[in-house]
Amino acid sequence: MKRIGRWFTAAIGLAFTTASWSWGAEGHRMVGYVADAELSVKARISVRRIMNADSLASVSNWMDEVRGTPEGNTMQRWHFVSMKACGEAEPKCKNGNCATGRIEWARDTLRTGSPEEALKALRVLVHLIGDVHQPLHAADNSDYGGNGSTVTNRLCVEFGASQPSACKLHTYWDTSLVKAALRGQSEMAAAKVWAAEMPKAPLKAPQLAAEWAAESNQLARRTAYRFEGFACKAKHQSFAADDAYDAVGVATVKEQIVTAGRRLAMTLNAAFD
Repeated sequence: MKRIGRWFTAAIGLAFTTASWSWGAEGHRMVGYVADAELSVKARISVRRIMNADSLASVSNWMDEVRGTPEGNTMQRWHFVSMKACGEAEPKCKNGNCATGRIEWARDTLRTGSPEEALKALRVLVHLIGDVHQPLHAADNSDYGGNGSTVTNRLCVEFGASQPSACKLHTYWDTSLVKAALRGQSEMAAAKVWAAEMPKAPLKAPQLAAEWAAESNQLARRTAYRFEGFACKAKHQSFAADDAYDAVGVATVKEQIVTAGRRLAMTLNAAFD
């Protein structure tokens, strides 16, 4: 009976941890659109042959679409890398089953795998490079990457609503801020505009997924978890986000989506050129 109880508690905790662990569909597609524009000719041809489609955006949400299936269940820990939001940010990645470990696996499989393996690797790579650039995919304050904390803010409902609402902090960063940043633009058009506004020079380094995760962790500490009343290792916190928090959040998600798209393109160019 005790064993069943422990298993049930762990299962509930895992489900809660992974329930919202991903950019929203819009964010992932925009990562794909940014990358599409920066693929080399060889990479573009190779990628289209593998996925039998014109845009990386078309496969960007596959890992979320298969959640709840046997294949999706084997990948549930791949969407994030566990790193503390306070103190030492040493990543935990057992047997490579985390975002950074599977990005490296996908890179290798693209070069050496069968056509079926290459397709899965491409889908995983597009999705996880996006995921690892969402700050709360690489930072946890004992609140399941923001899934246990609540923010009250007008952006928690449809952008432009007059009344504030409440949502998970993770959802706010995954989806609410992206919708606010779009401001009614199409995802493809916004991706083009955001990329044009952001200089390319800083993207020469780093190249390793572990370094990308470390960047996201530091970003989470400076942005997502930087709110009035924040306490380390507090599983359940609630706060009201002000306009300044919103503005920092919008700017951050725009930059991270563009950065993820460019690094995805760099990764694919290096694999196929």
